[in-house]
Amino acid sequence: MQLKRIVFPLLLLPLVAFAKPVVTEEINIVRSPNIKVYAFEKVMDRWSSEQWVYFDDLIKRESGWNSEAQNPNSTAYGLAQFLNSTWNSVECIKTDDKYVQIDCAIDYVELRYKTPQGAIKHHNRNNWY
Repeated sequence: MQLKRIVFPLLLLPLVAFAKPVVTEEINIVRSPNIKVYAFEKVMDRWSSEQWVYFDDLIKRESGWNSEAQNPNSTAYGLAQFLNSTWNSVECIKTDDKYVQIDCAIDYVELRYKTPQGAIKHHNRNNWY
């Protein structure tokens, strides 16, 4: 049996997980093995390479690229240090999946600040974003 590689957008994963299989061949979901590579690709898809330096800086400030970072004084959790209410604002569910965390962070940055550069400007003024 020849292996087929199919790349699914992350938003389709729940649909794939509950879909009734029509084909009996194995399906692999391919993700970049390194979270920074994955994040860079996503930033490139949404904005441009010029925004990467700002997105990288934002995640470094918030969590040091630790997807399990937990603020001991609040509900802030994960790479982007989302509060419980922040997860909800971009229709995400709090998760330890670092790939989903990146997707949610990118959605949030775009929704609230338009670009990572805008998020960093806000962070520089307020020490939060």
